[in-house]
Amino acid sequence: MDSDGFATHSRDVNGFTLREAMRCGVIETDWFRMKAMGEVEELLKTPRVHFLYLHHVFPDEIDNFRATLAHVQRTHEMVTYSRAVELVLSGQVTRPTACVSFDDGLSTILPASRVMDELGIKGCFFVCPAIVGERDREQVRRFAETRLHYPPMDVLGWAEIEEMASRGHEIGSHTYSHPNMGEVSLEQAIDELQYSRDELRLRLGGVKHFAWPSGRWDNFSARAGKAVFDLGYESCASAIRGCHMPRPFAVDRRDVCLRREHIMGCWPLRHNLYFMARSVRRVGPKDYQWPPKWQRIVKQESTVPGEDGGVPGEAMALA
Repeated sequence: MDSDGFATHSRDVNGFTLREAMRCGVIETDWFRMKAMGEVEELLKTPRVHFLYLHHVFPDEIDNFRATLAHVQRTHEMVTYSRAVELVLSGQVTRPTACVSFDDGLSTILPASRVMDELGIKGCFFVCPAIVGERDREQVRRFAETRLHYPPMDVLGWAEIEEMASRGHEIGSHTYSHPNMGEVSLEQAIDELQYSRDELRLRLGGVKHFAWPSGRWDNFSARAGKAVFDLGYESCASAIRGCHMPRPFAVDRRDVCLRREHIMGCWPLRHNLYFMARSVRRVGPKDYQWPPKWQRIVKQESTVPGEDGGVPGEAMALA
């Protein structure tokens, strides 16, 4: 931590707790069992699309981050986020394919983006316009405490985001102010989606992709998912682990909820590969679908949210 209590090292965010020790023990045991049986290599050779995502890459994580991406690059075709989305929609996946994204817009991802440039990899960075460029550390601290629920870290400015975009990286929407989208009203959810879209269009000329904060099913809703596409976004991503397999048919983008695999720069390479291999082992035929209950709700309702360009609702407040 620095003198203001802001995280500067991976241990500031990921302390080694008893729970973490138990998790590592389970991973290690399963990993070596899978390796001994030759499963890991075979699973990772499976043709599919794998969306990898992170939140931060501190200086002490950068070398392992580079090694992880370099290893994946040797065994997978690395594509842009937009290309990965199109492959999932078409179902025409002929080889192991992966892309990389980051959530929250933290400042540590700027050097990470340069490592990706070195490797020829272009990622998608999901940001929250309400906090971009905030230099008041008390505001950033409040945002971290009330919205991110982890120690405060400095955030990117617009100039840095524009620089990444100029280098070929994509910038996506992570809502306007990172609320729990499963707890706000539909009107507030639409405001979050619309105001973020409008700000990114104004600043960058456009935005295609959306990923909701925290990424679990209970952090979102069927109606908010429908609004994503009604408002012109081309994809919607969760943080549900998984991958996307080949299909003999194409699907409509509105019917697709992307799964993303959380990896971390501080994890050993084998742990990141373990989660990728495990998702291939567990994948089923409904790897792209929304929960059945949500599908029924969307089919029953046909209300299209307005585009009145109004002032964001109370969910936008950072206080």
